[in-house]
Amino acid sequence: MINRPRLTTLSRLLTQYRLCLVHAPAGSGKTTLLAQWHESLLESDVKTVWYSTGEADRDPFAFADGLRLAFGASFSQIVASIPARDEPDAITQLVTLVARCVETAPVALFVDDYHLAEAGDGGETINRIFAARIPNMTIVLASRNRPSIPIGRLRVSGEILEVPVEDLFFDEAETEAFFQSSSGVSLTSEESRQMHGYTEGWAAGLRLASLVLGRTPGAFAETPPTGSHRAFAEYFLEEVILGLPEKICRFLAMTSILDALNSDLCNAVTGWSDGGEVLEFLEEVQLFVVRLPGSQRWYKYHHLFQEFLLARLYAETHSDIAELHSRAAQWFIENGSPMEAVRHAFLARRPDWAAEMIESYCLYDYLSHGRFEIFSRWMQQLPRDAREERPLLLFLQVWRFINMRRFLQAEQTLRTIEALAADKASRVSVIALETGLDVKGRLHLMRALIGAYGGDIASCLAHIEQLEGRELDQLAFGSVDLDSIHSYLAFQVGDLALAEKLTWRAKGIYDEIAVHWGGLHSRAIATMCYIARGLIQEAKDVAEDALRIARSNFAEHSYMVALPSVLLGVVAFDQGDFEEAERLWLRAMPSENATDVSGLCERVLIATTGLVRVYDVTGRSDKGTNLLVRASRRAYETEDFRLEFQLAIERANRAFRLGNRSEGLREWERLSLHLPEARRRYPPSAWQIWEAFHVVDARAMIETGQTTAALAKLREVEARAGQEGRVLSALQVGRLISRLEGAAGSAATPRHPELCNLLNVFLDITPANLTPRFADRRNVNAFEPLAHGLTQREEEVLELMRWGLSNSEIASKLRININTVKSHTKNLFSKLGVKSRTQAVLKGLG
Repeated sequence: MINRPRLTTLSRLLTQYRLCLVHAPAGSGKTTLLAQWHESLLESDVKTVWYSTGEADRDPFAFADGLRLAFGASFSQIVASIPARDEPDAITQLVTLVARCVETAPVALFVDDYHLAEAGDGGETINRIFAARIPNMTIVLASRNRPSIPIGRLRVSGEILEVPVEDLFFDEAETEAFFQSSSGVSLTSEESRQMHGYTEGWAAGLRLASLVLGRTPGAFAETPPTGSHRAFAEYFLEEVILGLPEKICRFLAMTSILDALNSDLCNAVTGWSDGGEVLEFLEEVQLFVVRLPGSQRWYKYHHLFQEFLLARLYAETHSDIAELHSRAAQWFIENGSPMEAVRHAFLARRPDWAAEMIESYCLYDYLSHGRFEIFSRWMQQLPRDAREERPLLLFLQVWRFINMRRFLQAEQTLRTIEALAADKASRVSVIALETGLDVKGRLHLMRALIGAYGGDIASCLAHIEQLEGRELDQLAFGSVDLDSIHSYLAFQVGDLALAEKLTWRAKGIYDEIAVHWGGLHSRAIATMCYIARGLIQEAKDVAEDALRIARSNFAEHSYMVALPSVLLGVVAFDQGDFEEAERLWLRAMPSENATDVSGLCERVLIATTGLVRVYDVTGRSDKGTNLLVRASRRAYETEDFRLEFQLAIERANRAFRLGNRSEGLREWERLSLHLPEARRRYPPSAWQIWEAFHVVDARAMIETGQTTAALAKLREVEARAGQEGRVLSALQVGRLISRLEGAAGSAATPRHPELCNLLNVFLDITPANLTPRFADRRNVNAFEPLAHGLTQREEEVLELMRWGLSNSEIASKLRININTVKSHTKNLFSKLGVKSRTQAVLKGLG
């Protein structure tokens, strides 16, 4: 027995209520809790009476006699002083006795196993006590069934304290404490969490598991406890099944194949018509069935009880289990739950039917909610013939291989489709003809996707050109995916207008059919376009919308949450919130031991380079170096050429930015080894690749005395970016040109109303070139002189003046005192030689 304060401390409240009800199934810890309350009240000098109900108490008069004896044991003097009266019955005598006992002090009557009394007419005894409304009297009942007492009336009047079954379940900490005290077995936090999940906090389940572990340490090390384990099976047989009507036992066995139950589904599986009444009975008697949240009446069995029932079902030789699963599958498909229908079709050993349902009903659901592991498991379960008869399933398998960067397997599957489609008598050809599936067009689409994800933009362009002016079929991931892939390619080659047009069109269709995966990709492409145009606020709005949708439909550490997080990290970095940028990028990075990194290259590329820049500006360059090395090695090992090449560019660029000219030249020389393959894969229009490369090339040229030629090269890059509307790139390169010329005496530096730190990504890494705002300023000297001789803090105050913030708002943003803001303002006025905020802002913009 362990103390659970959240429950045991309720004993202090018992005497404030007329009734306390603990209503839960067998083995939930009801008796233990009542015993702890009873002991607590005794220690508080509260008068108590304990009564454990038995089979005989089904008779109300026998129950009354038993309670009289219990009161007599606790109040012997009072019982002896009561004169003998000719009361009409034993219940009336009991009520009179109770009324005399509570005259001296409040009394708490504990009645355990009350359901045994209510199995007959014994409940009348307690009802008569309640009807007498005896003051200073509290009745504490523990019952497996819902008692016939008018609970609703007591709730309205505030006279009842209820402890529902959910409160009796052990939490993880209590589970760990229970095992330590009951069996001497110390569980780790993870083992406690697992055991809690296996038993769902059920007290008897924990006790039975502890007994097994006590006798056989490590018994559940390999596999969790199951309801068919002998210890659990014996308990369920003796405490639950024994005495139930045969019809109820049969219902339990047949419906144990279901993870969730309602009356219509149970009727379909059993072939009966009274499933609703049976479920209500099971709920009333608390037979390990729990009603699920929601307006409709759905239930579930405790999973240990369900496993016990399933074992009994499989042991029955006369049961046609496959037929039960077939009935369940038919019901689910007719009621709009195809995922469950497919599961039961497999369990019914009907893979052809499962394949038909997957292709007909599950594709959009799969794409909408990213149930990729489920789909992969289904494809493994399907026999080869069933897979290769259904072209849409094969194309979806290709799509999954591509997303997991398994390009060789994707290409092999595409060749299988080509071969099957070439045979006019094959099932693939017949289904394609019947459904209008454009096999040839989809082959180009999938190979374009391989090029996009695999970093071969030239190949992607070639396949997209084959689809020029061609509309794919309207089946799952057809024309809309063509728009999506084409928009990504248009972004890669600098046609932002086309990219935005196509991605917004695709987004509208994806949203209309609730395919969240595609809708999130469309929003991500739109966000990247806005960032390229320098429209940071628009980018932030779209990315935040994408992140909201992703969190509503995908796991927190999934690729779909990572992608918008990466882009929001870019926004945070630009605004100087380095702490937030670091948090977002770290969350977006795949784990070190991940075997597959799904999705677009931008997820890892942006997060890696962004984190390195944050580490550099916050004085953690060693950490940035280690990250770049690890990421580069992983790109090489996974044969991700695009990531490998762009990280090589970043290493060279970073060396120059950190002022390490010799290291920059060495990295540039290593980079040159990749050029032949890069030129094959990336056309000159692939600006994300070649602009960064040209910057590194120009840096290297300057180091070798070719400054004029280097500046000319950079001006060409700047001009092209401007012509294509890529404002951010044009300003980044323009600012670099200005700084390089500034070293020779030139001045002007381009500015932009929305952009801040992103403008400086090609510049040398110094506090002056990266401005932290409202962030953790680790290792950034707030008093180091910057432009105009201003300190870091004065520069931040001036920036917030540009935003139009008052002194109090600036103090709030920077988390400093308003008098400190006034002091900084006075100093920067003096340094800038101005007399007003307006003059200071204009001077700062000059």
